[in-house]
Amino acid sequence: MPTRRRRSSGSGVVVGILGLLTAAVLVAHSAIPDAGGYVSLLETFLPWLWVAIAVLLLAALIIRRSGFAWIGTLVAAAVWLVLFVPTLLPHHGTGQASLRVVSENIDADNPDPQATIESLLTRGADVVALQELDGRSRPLAEHTLASAYPHSYVVGTIGLWSKTPLSEGKPLELGLGWNRALSVLVSTPGGPVRVVEVHMASVRPGEYRQRDTMLSSLAGVLSEDRDPRALVVGDFNSASTDREFQQLETTVSESPTTTFGFGYTWPASFPFARVDHVLTRGFSTASSTVLPANGSDHRAIDVALR
Repeated sequence: MPTRRRRSSGSGVVVGILGLLTAAVLVAHSAIPDAGGYVSLLETFLPWLWVAIAVLLLAALIIRRSGFAWIGTLVAAAVWLVLFVPTLLPHHGTGQASLRVVSENIDADNPDPQATIESLLTRGADVVALQELDGRSRPLAEHTLASAYPHSYVVGTIGLWSKTPLSEGKPLELGLGWNRALSVLVSTPGGPVRVVEVHMASVRPGEYRQRDTMLSSLAGVLSEDRDPRALVVGDFNSASTDREFQQLETTVSESPTTTFGFGYTWPASFPFARVDHVLTRGFSTASSTVLPANGSDHRAIDVALR
């Protein structure tokens, strides 16, 4: 019996320590050195630490008599709830939308880009932003969207289509030496709106510097921009919990989802990360939803602003 109690006590200490470490990661992840980009990947999936917390709570339940196990796991659970419940709950917008944008990475390996583009056309947005265009999908987009969206600006593999005139279009290389972003003024009844569309470089273990360079360069571009109303849209290949992404939010802010959930957009078959965003300045959100899968490996986002 004493041996069993000692084992139970030892297990309880381990579970409690793991719970406290999980809470520490949730609170202070940005202080962990990002060696090789691995911490950046962890930050992308930070909300999924609820799985680890659930396992620890189950372990504490099995151990039963370890108060330390319960303390550690409940601290982790409380921290998670404080950090993520506000994001998880729907944010109900009010008022008439003045600008509506739909954005999607349509996937260079998409077997039917025509169907994907047509599904976006049915949304009736004012602006359509597409990423990962190629030699096959770009002509399809230009032909499919031309009637409803007579104004367009395309740079490399990204393009923006609008119902209203565009001006001052320019490509943005964002520190890479080639263009993966664009900036353009969109005419609206309320005045011009600066729109920046991006497709950030991908992030993999050991491959993250190009993405980080683009995010830092974009933060610089936005800090110098003086347009009172602006939005940044596209595939950021980073989540809002990523330390590199958060530097953008000094000048623009994320449009909160107006449905329950985190608004995950990738991968389309079973989304577990939100890497596609609309960031705004001078707007509030009337609605923000993630659309059903439509053939791409990303899900589109539909955001109405006022």
